[in-house]
Amino acid sequence: MADMSASQSQLSSSTSSLSPSKLCSKTYKKASQLYLTRRLQESLTALEPVITGNQPHHEHYANGGDSSAPPIAIAPPTWRIKVWNLYITLLSSIVDLGPEEGKKLFGQKEWKAISSQVRDGAIWETVVQTGYQGREGSVDAEVVYNLATLILNHSPSQALNQQRLETYLSSYGQPNLDIAEHLNSPTQQSRAQHNGGTDTPKDLAARVRIIELFTLHVLPRNEEWEYATEFINLSEVLDEERKELFFQTLDGLKEEKHQGELRAAALQREKDAELERQAREAERQQAEEAAAAERAQQSRHARNHSEVDYGIDAARPNGSVKGRGKTRTAAFSPPGAKNVKKSEKPEARARQKRALGTVLRNLMQYISKTVAGNPLSFARTLLFLLGLLVALSRQDVRERIRRITEAGWQKVRGTIGMGVKVSYI
Repeated sequence: MADMSASQSQLSSSTSSLSPSKLCSKTYKKASQLYLTRRLQESLTALEPVITGNQPHHEHYANGGDSSAPPIAIAPPTWRIKVWNLYITLLSSIVDLGPEEGKKLFGQKEWKAISSQVRDGAIWETVVQTGYQGREGSVDAEVVYNLATLILNHSPSQALNQQRLETYLSSYGQPNLDIAEHLNSPTQQSRAQHNGGTDTPKDLAARVRIIELFTLHVLPRNEEWEYATEFINLSEVLDEERKELFFQTLDGLKEEKHQGELRAAALQREKDAELERQAREAERQQAEEAAAAERAQQSRHARNHSEVDYGIDAARPNGSVKGRGKTRTAAFSPPGAKNVKKSEKPEARARQKRALGTVLRNLMQYISKTVAGNPLSFARTLLFLLGLLVALSRQDVRERIRRITEAGWQKVRGTIGMGVKVSYI
């Protein structure tokens, strides 16, 4: 900062005897070189003395001009336009830096001040008051076009831009009664103002550009479609060919805006449909999860009932049957098998007795039927029994018969046990 202050002081001292034209020329060349090398802060610092008029009070211009006015206000139109256009372009680049980069180069406070001046449109009033003594219609057409473009690109609202352009277009060309300015201003500029700014082809082209910017850019941004059409139709500057071209362009812009709204509405509908689909999918997934949880609960409930009904031991996850291999008289062992076995022993004995009685009864029925049908056979049986009694009277025979009988009864009991097991299964 000290180097820049010294450089500025050196520039001021070296240009104290220069005319406004030479001062603006020298300042413009230096500031433009700094701008091209992206040294924005130094370029702005170089331009400020000729724009703001911050010159030492002892300095006077070589042509005897008023030292209280900034050099830009009394410079020839050529250099005045160049300096203002460079200043406007420089401000646009500074705003484009953004808050972070702008804070690094200029400091947060200074960058915010520059940005607010551009976005609020205050820069227009600064140019009018500083460079043209407050006369709106005296502002050069190229400067007006660049100011309007600057605000169009950086301001969120175009209301001020529309107001400024309306004031300029309505006041442009009004006679200037300031005699001192007539003496100091070029004759060509006075003629251009007297003829509505269309005295030369260059003036006409500049005014057409401003009308184009106003009707095809600013007014559509403010939704002033009918106003734009009426302004084009009533303009005395535009010929019929240009009017037709402007009308076509305006219709195209209106149609493009309408199509953009339709596309935006379609995109919004697609977003809404996607959100609705996602909501339905979430509800379906939630319902499926709830159904799966309910099925799992029912399955656990059914399994618990089945464990109670069929005696499955819940403490044995592999589902093995307790007691298998320990007894061959039962296929399953329910919970509390020891207590069940104790309660089942009397019942098993009763079943065995009933089975033995049934066998003896069937045997007696068979014998009675045999005797009734064949008495000779009964006699032979009786003799056989008598012989058997005689044989049994012998000790060795009885012992042998006892062993045979016990073996037979063992077989009978085994057969009966197997029958009981099969009937139980």
